[in-house]
Amino acid sequence: MTRLITKFFDAGLDQAGLTCLLGIGLWLPTGPEDFAVPDLSIVEADFLSTHAQINCYAPRAFRMVLEVTACNWSDDLGLKVACYAEAGIPVYVVVDRRHDEVLLHQNPVDGRYPAPQRFRRGQIVPVPESVGVTLDLSVDTLLDGD
Repeated sequence: MTRLITKFFDAGLDQAGLTCLLGIGLWLPTGPEDFAVPDLSIVEADFLSTHAQINCYAPRAFRMVLEVTACNWSDDLGLKVACYAEAGIPVYVVVDRRHDEVLLHQNPVDGRYPAPQRFRRGQIVPVPESVGVTLDLSVDTLLDGD
């Protein structure tokens, strides 16, 4: 994740009024105690003003979340897709190591993401403009990690 974070900062994250965080809670509107902790989050620099509870912040502060599948891959590909869309997260990236691909979900409408764009090894995932920085991410680097 360190290289990925560095890429975002090199792309001008600070200048865009954003920051990149690990382990920050995203409060979900699905219930009073529902939250998720994405592997990586791109958030507004003033995200602290959106504190909801414990270490969780309101969805409006999040521009993008990224999850790397592990043993909970079905959550990342199913449950979290629905929860993040309902929360209105503009961009959700899933690094799906089980299926050797990266999925890009974006622009939720009525609490649902349209079908994701799928990227395979050798391809580049463009970070959508709605995130606030211009950056291309290598699928191979995302799948292989640091």
